[in-house]
Amino acid sequence: MDLYRRTLFKILGLTAAGSSLPGCEREVHNLVPYLLPDEDIVPGVANWYASTCQECEAGCGTMVRVMEGRAKKIEGNPKHPVNEGKLCARGQAALQGLYNPDRLQGPLRREGKRGQGQFRPITWEEGLAEWVEQLGTHAGKSAMVARPMSGTLASLLTTMMDSLSGRLVMYESTGEQTLRTANHLSFGTHALPYYDLANADYLLSFGAPFLEHWLSPVSFGVAYGKFRQGRPLVRGRFIQVEPRLSLTASNADQWIPLRPGTEGLLAMGIGQVLLRDGLTGLSSFHRPSFHHTFSAFSLEDISANTEVSQEVMTQVAHELASANAPLVLGGGPAAAQTNGTSTLILINALNVMIGAIGRRGGLQWMEPPDSPVDLARPGLASERTLLDLAREFEQGSRTLLHLYRADPLFTLPPSLKFERVFDHAQFIVSFSSFLDDSTLMADLILPDHDPLESWGDVVQQDTTPVPIWSASQPVVRALYDTRPIGDVWLEAAHRLGGSLRERVPWNTHHDMLKSRWQTVLTKHDSPQSVDTRWRETLQKGGLWPSNIPMRQMNPVLPSVTYEPPQFLGNSSDYPLYCYPYPSLGLHDGRGANRPWLQELPDPLTTGMWGSWIELNPTTAQALGIHPGDRVRVTSDYGSIEASVMVFPGLHPDMIAVPMGQGHRAYGRYAQGRGMNPMVLLGPSFDQQSGSLATGGTRVRVERIKGGSRLPMLEQSGKNPVFGRIQETGGL
Repeated sequence: MDLYRRTLFKILGLTAAGSSLPGCEREVHNLVPYLLPDEDIVPGVANWYASTCQECEAGCGTMVRVMEGRAKKIEGNPKHPVNEGKLCARGQAALQGLYNPDRLQGPLRREGKRGQGQFRPITWEEGLAEWVEQLGTHAGKSAMVARPMSGTLASLLTTMMDSLSGRLVMYESTGEQTLRTANHLSFGTHALPYYDLANADYLLSFGAPFLEHWLSPVSFGVAYGKFRQGRPLVRGRFIQVEPRLSLTASNADQWIPLRPGTEGLLAMGIGQVLLRDGLTGLSSFHRPSFHHTFSAFSLEDISANTEVSQEVMTQVAHELASANAPLVLGGGPAAAQTNGTSTLILINALNVMIGAIGRRGGLQWMEPPDSPVDLARPGLASERTLLDLAREFEQGSRTLLHLYRADPLFTLPPSLKFERVFDHAQFIVSFSSFLDDSTLMADLILPDHDPLESWGDVVQQDTTPVPIWSASQPVVRALYDTRPIGDVWLEAAHRLGGSLRERVPWNTHHDMLKSRWQTVLTKHDSPQSVDTRWRETLQKGGLWPSNIPMRQMNPVLPSVTYEPPQFLGNSSDYPLYCYPYPSLGLHDGRGANRPWLQELPDPLTTGMWGSWIELNPTTAQALGIHPGDRVRVTSDYGSIEASVMVFPGLHPDMIAVPMGQGHRAYGRYAQGRGMNPMVLLGPSFDQQSGSLATGGTRVRVERIKGGSRLPMLEQSGKNPVFGRIQETGGL
């Protein structure tokens, strides 16, 4: 019994020490028995700590429930203006990143050949010494590939790479760069506007999946609730235009399916009706150029190419004109084609025609805040830029590669041949917490803390009505022998010395973060001390003004010409369009190692824990394919095999495949599960932004003889959208 009691007290003592959180800015306590508990600890009583979600770039505020040193639950921060207390499934599942059994627990050095996954543990001193030596050896030839970031860490890494004559490349696989390019050409700024959905009364969306993964989905979800039910006697009307019935489209009052890649043409048709019927508020200066742009095709030709009737175009145009606060969005499949930028420019033009620019319930840009620190978010790179980086490694002008929270070998199509970077890099360093497909190729792994163990901040100036500085603080002690990436880079700067040491004089990332925030807090008049305001900011979850002036935007819309989408693969050999779409839970694959997200059923198909191919019932019948049949999907660039889900909410000339599965590595929950649809895609790009046209490849589908049929949910009935009988019941 005494042995049991001593063991219990020791465990509880460790728990008590682990709960002393730096968010309270107190000194770290020594390990003491639970008989002398930490002052934060009351057995059985939870503490809640404000922080910021790092699962995507939206920057939602969170509240983390911590009991006796362990994080138990994550919820939204009700005080935070981005998400107002709500949180998506990916944010909830962040706990499974912290406690994931496949997390790397310390620095590793490769043994054997690259890609074999053979690593041996080393000390941090060994790892840092080797890495700093490589930084010196490859001076001026380093590069980093990372996911988008902002705030203090982005500033630090940008400074470091600039000082080392390196190159920082941040990319996102959801088409955001196409949207920014279209805005730059339309309004003269790369900044994204605040889409004031909550105060609109009519919404026309060309494919924007704002309830799933577009820009800031939780914020849009909150705004959508206000759009529908937030005002007495006002219920906003919502129209969604896209070739596949997404979760967002399923919430619409009307779904308008159309031929893939013709969203811009439909926008021209709606604009043409607005001009024809005198329904715009355009000035006499702008009207001639708009007439020239929107009259390039007749309504008959537009209807024939989009497969949307003239009556529907007229209906939507008149509803837009009669609404008090209409708003038009564009994204998702509309931006995933070779004509994505021109399509989004035409959608921007519709917003100009209906007077949505700069008004309540429309598109708003804030004036840049007067800040004593650099708040700029480093620009995103397109996939075409990544090809430029690959050429630099091939030519030898880049030789040292760093990876941070990016997995390009998984998220990029093999047809882009980005593996050339890994083939020609003389040394590869990864800061990943997991052995993902790209980290598998690393020579040295210096694993980062989990976000729930780390200091950080997120700066939001896009898609929000005010600038938001969100704070992120550790809510638990580090579980393993990992280190924050900011601390690691600052240590490298100190060891390299010289002017680099002067540019980043801080000892830790926390010191740098607090220094920058104190500069911001000093700017705000207050009788309280800076330290007091810093603690209050941590308790609140961030800093944001109550309001800020909006910028007056003058459209600089170019004379845009509609360009038909281009598809790789001839239509005779490959008769179907391929549309890979980000999974609601797994996104582009980053959530595949979280079993909660694997277990999350797709809201429309109910699929989970694997991959599937979606086919329209008519297409499946013509191919002799039944629900659950095993099929092979082939393009000019690769093939995958998966089971079929017959899905009536899909254009008959296309297939759809969820992204996120098919990992070579990434832990027990992700490895070897399902197929990666990126294998099918060719090197097809948006002509202006350089973003990958994920919808720009044709494929064919064939049933695998002898393939097993899997049990599926039974469906039967009529397809009212395409007017065809759906006969899919009975396995």
